[in-house]
Amino acid sequence: MAELTRNSKENTLEIYQGFHKSKFLEDMKREEIKDSDITLLKGKKRIEGIKISNFFETTEIASYIAENDLGKIFEKKQYKCVYTGNFMQISERSADFHLNIGKTRPDFLVKVPNIGMIFIDVKCRKLYELSGDHNVKYFNLNKEETDELMAVQSDMDIPVWIAVKDFGKFDSVKKTYKDPDFYFISLTVLNSFIRKMNSQNGAHSNLFYSYKIPVGLFRKDNKLLTFSFDDKFDKDQIKLYSEIMLNSINEIREMIFKSVGEEEFFKVHLPYVLSGYYSASKTRTKFNGALSHLTPQDINSVLWKMIDDKEIIHSKGKPLTVKQKRK
Repeated sequence: MAELTRNSKENTLEIYQGFHKSKFLEDMKREEIKDSDITLLKGKKRIEGIKISNFFETTEIASYIAENDLGKIFEKKQYKCVYTGNFMQISERSADFHLNIGKTRPDFLVKVPNIGMIFIDVKCRKLYELSGDHNVKYFNLNKEETDELMAVQSDMDIPVWIAVKDFGKFDSVKKTYKDPDFYFISLTVLNSFIRKMNSQNGAHSNLFYSYKIPVGLFRKDNKLLTFSFDDKFDKDQIKLYSEIMLNSINEIREMIFKSVGEEEFFKVHLPYVLSGYYSASKTRTKFNGALSHLTPQDINSVLWKMIDDKEIIHSKGKPLTVKQKRK
């Protein structure tokens, strides 16, 4: 089996042919391939592996370093733990291969004194602030990942917690976070909040890809002091965040109508343009980043519904169009 080694600090990935590289590292010669990020790692008789530079995106590096930071906290607290997270997602092309390696799973299995075994999943997300209201702050967590973690918690009968690092505090040059704290939340609390949001919004909840989770539900900490399940949900808080999410849907709908009505966009590209995924040098549209506070998946969820409802017309290989109203 091939050995894969990542270096988040250097942003490199090394792949070796089924042996422990340390046994042969001193004998290897490195040959850089011109005009590429690939270096060949040569043994005495053959190429033993390759090294790829600039392999990971900034968000991936930030996530890996967040995991490492949490691991250091475990060491400092002398908590026994096992790293169980994904090194990288791997998919198998064969239709006969059924192991779902890429499925979400927690990053750490930790033994917490006086509590027992818990899973902790590390996320790196930007802390958003509602425009015009500095008191309303939230993280986006999507339904798919919470559902998969709930399945792990149910199947293993081990509590799952999520530890979020604020991506806005990540220094991409120094590869460090300016804030040492994590934001902790129990999956039980998170799932309860999501169910209340869905109940509040009825059929509209089917359009939610991600949920805006109030920062007040998290325990900001870097010493692992706050593990509890006694959260109470304020009705006004549920109402406020329901309104915020419904307003997001309306905002997305209006921007889709406006952008598709004024410029040519293909279905696959529009959500990424509106969310500001592309750099300014890659797209010249005035709508680039118009919904930068939302994810492409949030926009996709609404776009697909608008296509299903024939509000936006989609034909394979053609730009999207707005349905013309009958006169």
